[in-house]
Amino acid sequence: MGVLYLSGGGDSDQTLAIDREFAGELTGGKSLLYLPVAMNPGEISYEACYEWIKSVFAPFGVKDIAMWLDLRDKTLEDLKRYSAVYIGGGNTFRLMHNFLQSDFHVHLSAFKEEGGTIYGGSAGAIVMGSDIATCIHMDDNDVQLKTRDGLSFLNDFSIWCHYQEKNDPLIHQFIQVYRKPVIALSEETGLKILSGRMEVLGTKPAYVFDRDLIKQVYDPGRFI
Repeated sequence: MGVLYLSGGGDSDQTLAIDREFAGELTGGKSLLYLPVAMNPGEISYEACYEWIKSVFAPFGVKDIAMWLDLRDKTLEDLKRYSAVYIGGGNTFRLMHNFLQSDFHVHLSAFKEEGGTIYGGSAGAIVMGSDIATCIHMDDNDVQLKTRDGLSFLNDFSIWCHYQEKNDPLIHQFIQVYRKPVIALSEETGLKILSGRMEVLGTKPAYVFDRDLIKQVYDPGRFI
């Protein structure tokens, strides 16, 4: 089993502690693979996305970064050429649509099972949960995605990103409708999942909402 990193989103200052720990995983002389396919290139160019990812990881000495814009015909063997995969933010529906249309989710799951390291930020974190409907308050389903299913890398948990306390009523509504527990991550919060254990990273707590709408607080350094 591989290592998963999740970030609630935010800028490079907010995710600094999470990014630093992830960068420590990048060993063996392989490059980092960056997937910005959740972004709409009409809003932000992929060139700008690439400059951003370079600026995030340059302080940690990570300079060899490859970027894929088309996931079609990619294989597990292609993924294994990289030290880790970074899945960027944007529109969650667009991201999951790209995964499903290309069968990339199959290869990504196999990569994880074979020990690969994966980082998901914002939309990239949401798709790792069991149900991506946690994004409907902020993302439009312009791609007409027919499923709400995520990759279920965290068992039955769904992921709520960009969390603020004012989101609690929306989270309660989500749980009542979809019957999924939720891990809510602010823009300064992340998770590291290794061997089934989930450690809170960053500078602010993670919040866990169970199916009975009970909310628990987990400070950085604690395990969920």
